[in-house]
Amino acid sequence: ARRAVAPPVAEQAQFLLAALGEGTAPGRAPAAYVRSLFDQFAPRFDGALAALGYATPAALSALVEAAGVAPARALDVLDLGCGTGLSGVALAPFARRLVGVDLSPRMLAEAGARGLYDTLAEADLLDWLPAQVAAFDLVFAADVLNYLGDLAPALAGIAGALRPGGWAAFSIETGSVAPYALGEGMRYRHAPAHVVALAEAAGLRVVAMRDVVLRQEKAVPVAGTLFLTAR
Repeated sequence: ARRAVAPPVAEQAQFLLAALGEGTAPGRAPAAYVRSLFDQFAPRFDGALAALGYATPAALSALVEAAGVAPARALDVLDLGCGTGLSGVALAPFARRLVGVDLSPRMLAEAGARGLYDTLAEADLLDWLPAQVAAFDLVFAADVLNYLGDLAPALAGIAGALRPGGWAAFSIETGSVAPYALGEGMRYRHAPAHVVALAEAAGLRVVAMRDVVLRQEKAVPVAGTLFLTAR
């Protein structure tokens, strides 16, 4: 039987209610919600994050370099959820080819203006990744997986997009509930031990983990965990 698909408005309503503690959280934030959110946010995105002390791309790239990956512009690099290209600034020293993927066309326009990316694709990462078989040496996902509850499909897609010996670096918002919990900020939190298990099931070996503060939110630190994995 064909699986019933909720209309976009009903899907978004379910998601918003779940963020307020009403009903079961879906496996991901609706793509239409994420696209609309970041289209609206794009013009002021960089300034807003700087004011919140956001430094995840730099922290993730430092984790990559600490593992012995040289910033020698020698790698094919994928920036998942590239947004305005903040991660591209951190990734450019590693990349001979830099590809960015995002749902929001307005965020992609901002990223394109930086002149860092060789290719920018407007796509849902879960739809786009399966076609990228062994195409990249490094996959980067800074503050992207917190819009997904069930991380198994994304991690499988990331693993499939990596060449043997490739690296994947990503962040999560740290939670204590497995498999995930949806917070009032409408982002998912994940228990690190559960993420380790999912990564290993996808064929990604966890090389390094680091507890960090991702940013401030209403003057409260947002706890996160950085992961570096290898194919």
